[in-house]
Amino acid sequence: MAGRTDNSIVINAPMELVWDTTNDVSTWAVLFEEYAESEVLAVEGDTVRFRLTTRPDPDGKQWSWVSERTPDPESRTVTARRLDNALFQYMKIRWEYTTEPNGVRMRWIQEFTMKPSAPVDDSGAEQYLNRQTVKEMARIKSLVEAAAQAGADRGAQSEGNDSVQDRPTASEERARVFRVLLRAEIAEGKEKQFEETWREIGDVITGQPANLGQWLMRSHDEPGVYYIISDWTDEERFRAFERSEEHVGHRSKLQPFRTKGSMVTTDVVAQLTKAGTQ
Repeated sequence: MAGRTDNSIVINAPMELVWDTTNDVSTWAVLFEEYAESEVLAVEGDTVRFRLTTRPDPDGKQWSWVSERTPDPESRTVTARRLDNALFQYMKIRWEYTTEPNGVRMRWIQEFTMKPSAPVDDSGAEQYLNRQTVKEMARIKSLVEAAAQAGADRGAQSEGNDSVQDRPTASEERARVFRVLLRAEIAEGKEKQFEETWREIGDVITGQPANLGQWLMRSHDEPGVYYIISDWTDEERFRAFERSEEHVGHRSKLQPFRTKGSMVTTDVVAQLTKAGTQ
């Protein structure tokens, strides 16, 4: 007998924000607690092929597999399946998004059959997937609703000049810097488009009151690899912008070019500059 799970949750956020955030596969390592890495392998029309790698379990074991998914913005549905099924004979997933009075209901339906060699049968897999799905949906709900609230707060600030924070002074910039280091792998042949799009987005980001500057660097040693440094006055205001609807839109513009990425956040604890330079 095949296994089947059916779970849903209502997210109090605009449909476009919910749709764009949850369908940006390149950011799933941030969106989902379970995944350590999400890598886009190919994009063919509306279909995305990608690899997911889980975080280590208590025994240090990690699982990795390739899937593909095809979103349909008109019907607000997504069909997906695993390509190298590992423990599954097959795994098919359907996502549905419907508008309700309190927000957007996101529903996941998973249909599968376990291989005889798998450590659990269909019933055991159902129990695990139900627990994990509820957990991940709650996390996604929290992150997307925070992004929606940050966008609403930014809109309210822009309507009242008295509440907009001024850019910090030069002395304040030197006293406290929250630095974000990004690594992005870009699909072959799309490097120029990526650079042009990043510059367009970068101008908007550096216009944020809390942003102190950004740098885009292309690796000499790794083809298609870029590094980005972005400095902020503090982590709180960086996180507010990171979760904002505006920044989700930025990420969606870069998604067609990126195949893989990672982020590290740091505090600058010392700075040495040559005399006469800034």
